[in-house]
Amino acid sequence: MNVEKLVRRQELFSRRGGTDFRDGFLLGNGDLCALACVPAHLEWVFNKVDVFDPTTEEVLLKKILPHEEFLGRISSMEPKNTLFLDEVENVPHKGKRHKDTISAGILRLRFWRGCGWNAPGIPLVTRRLSLFDGLLEEEVRFQNLEAKILSFIPRGTDLFCMRVTEKGHPERPHVLEVVRPWNVLLPEMQWVKKEENTLAFTQSLPGGKEFYALAVRIVPRGGGSSVTGFETAFHGTEMVQNGDFDLFLSVKSSLGDADPLENALREVSFAAEKGFPHWKRKNQTFWHTYWDNAYADFGKYREIQKYYTFGLYEIACIYGKAPMPGLNGMSYGPLDERNPGLSSQGYTHDQNAQIPSLAFFPSNRVKFIEVVADTYLAGMDLLKKHTKELFGCDGIFLPLTVNQRMMEYPTRSYRYTICGSAYTGTILAMAWKYSRDRNLLEKKLYPLLREFAVFYQHLFRPGPDGRLHLDWSVPPEIFTLTRDELATTSLFKNVLETVIEAARLLKKDEKLLKEWEELLDRYPPIPMTPSGAFWCGPDIPLDHYFFGGHILYPAFPAEICSDKKALKKTIELVETDAVERSFADFGGRFHMNHDWSAFLLTEAYLRAGERKKGWEGVLRFLELFAKENGLFSHDPILIGDVAESEKNERNNIEKIQRGRRDCWGKVLRYSDPGTPHPPCVTPNADAKRYAPAVQEGSSAFLFLASELLLQSHGGVLRLFPGVPEDFTGGFSRFLAQGGFEVSSRMEKGVITSLQVRALAGGSVKVSGRHLPAFRLNLRKGEVWNGTFGS
Repeated sequence: MNVEKLVRRQELFSRRGGTDFRDGFLLGNGDLCALACVPAHLEWVFNKVDVFDPTTEEVLLKKILPHEEFLGRISSMEPKNTLFLDEVENVPHKGKRHKDTISAGILRLRFWRGCGWNAPGIPLVTRRLSLFDGLLEEEVRFQNLEAKILSFIPRGTDLFCMRVTEKGHPERPHVLEVVRPWNVLLPEMQWVKKEENTLAFTQSLPGGKEFYALAVRIVPRGGGSSVTGFETAFHGTEMVQNGDFDLFLSVKSSLGDADPLENALREVSFAAEKGFPHWKRKNQTFWHTYWDNAYADFGKYREIQKYYTFGLYEIACIYGKAPMPGLNGMSYGPLDERNPGLSSQGYTHDQNAQIPSLAFFPSNRVKFIEVVADTYLAGMDLLKKHTKELFGCDGIFLPLTVNQRMMEYPTRSYRYTICGSAYTGTILAMAWKYSRDRNLLEKKLYPLLREFAVFYQHLFRPGPDGRLHLDWSVPPEIFTLTRDELATTSLFKNVLETVIEAARLLKKDEKLLKEWEELLDRYPPIPMTPSGAFWCGPDIPLDHYFFGGHILYPAFPAEICSDKKALKKTIELVETDAVERSFADFGGRFHMNHDWSAFLLTEAYLRAGERKKGWEGVLRFLELFAKENGLFSHDPILIGDVAESEKNERNNIEKIQRGRRDCWGKVLRYSDPGTPHPPCVTPNADAKRYAPAVQEGSSAFLFLASELLLQSHGGVLRLFPGVPEDFTGGFSRFLAQGGFEVSSRMEKGVITSLQVRALAGGSVKVSGRHLPAFRLNLRKGEVWNGTFGS
């Protein structure tokens, strides 16, 4: 497989103007990121993992009921739900319960002075983003102007590098503007240096205790001039320069740096000293090494190839240093009346914070899980203290939503979705199952898995059936209480099995190990419907509304149930009754209303062996959520005839209104505010461009695309389980559970080759289409090669 050739073919290309950060091209090094866009001028919006709002609404935190008091309040309540918390845990407060993202800065470049009545014809800007080189190349053309701009963000720095080269006309002014994005929460920035081609400011963050600094250094080149002047407005400074130049920009935060201003100035000075070619080589060295790893060839299916490749590119752009990215990944920007969109900076632990990490494992980029683990390890003391205050026990409870410092965002009636530690623990358990890296297990994974297990064991209480049962909580997205809630018990069983294995292997926590083994022996069964489908919980009425994605958890991501019959029954229930289905589609089809739900249903098809539905689900995922710039939206967007979509909704209303009831027992109607049916069909051809991106979409697609080619749960390597009959393509160095690196090729539906390398040693079964199943027993480091077919 010629990986370089394949990746180079996936470069992003655009000649479209009038763009903003929502359809910008992403650059990043796992710490500092930029979204490059072309409103008319050239613009880069800068985001940094440690530039965020570190505050929370403390007055609301003080209103949270401790667990025992909560249990006392609901003991005689019928029906039992958490909606009373919206009143009990509310109090007047000044700020938002969930804090908005903060972009660190904006850099603008234009090749003309006039911006009002004397503005020139807007130039044509051609943009090429090389995913293989991590390099953005932009060409600007209008009358008597031909300029080229290169930009990138090298790994291991807080540095953005740009080179501007203009053909002829050295007298032309280049107008550069450095802007602190408008933000009502922030006080005025402080300009601290404007001299010798250098500009810098500091900006206080909400709460007043933390700040960040941004510094810019311009290096004239090839006869170009120095900066001829600075002109400052409230939140920006304009510089004018003539001729070719290089530019270096650095962002440092007090949340990760002892002296942000001094070190930002030092970094741009050092960058100028080393020179642009040095940083370009450093950047390309990282990216070329990064691509020398697992990759896939999807043959003629170019759209899958494009978004699969971009998914790999994105995780390298945004994962490199704790804290890990939040809901939008690093693809966010200034939010105001002109740029609406998602803005929550923190982590939502019912799945949004966990789905992004799934992409690390089959793609053989497990090292990125260290960023996730480091994020939680850094907040461990605060989390343990908060757990003790709320639940009166040791261990770590991950609240439904937190900021990057692990401070809770109060969510009142929704906060009793307590699967956060179990879901995050499941992701960490997957890291161990795929990598079998003992050092990773001991240093990064086990310390968190241990605390999660300690917390949950205190919430299991003996029942009359001799089993232990989980306390009252609510399933994700609904507010009716149940014991043995499905998501939490399914995910935590995976964690419990893994922490037991780890404690035995590492010879740790002998006393706890015995307690965990007893809990596993007396673990409650999976809640089921009478027809044999997974269900939200034993206390949830069978006619209650539910979100389909969440009831699939026992099969995936928890992987505690391999019963395909039960999974197919659950899929059938989701297809006929899930509340998040929409028929505002073309051709009478339905789709899921959120990317995470479409992901989980498609993965369920693949795990159930429903190859055709799984393949179609992957293509539909692209149709519904993919954006032109490689990113994905949270809700579906379909470009088409609104009248047709409204007709489809009317014609299929009986498929949605099926007598499902809410938490008060009231029949839920399609028109009720609580029924999720976001308007997804629009005649606006630009609608996808202006939808804000969420990172879970990219990683979900990357995981789905990988599982089309290889699945490895349950100790079996399943080769090409989700591709069409005539598929030609392959994959190289995919990581499989058990610590196996797997490469394989298929030609016109026939598997022709297979290579398996054991990273840890062990036994694994191999199966594939038209291929007799067989078992491999490999020592650590051993490689098995086989060829098949004609």
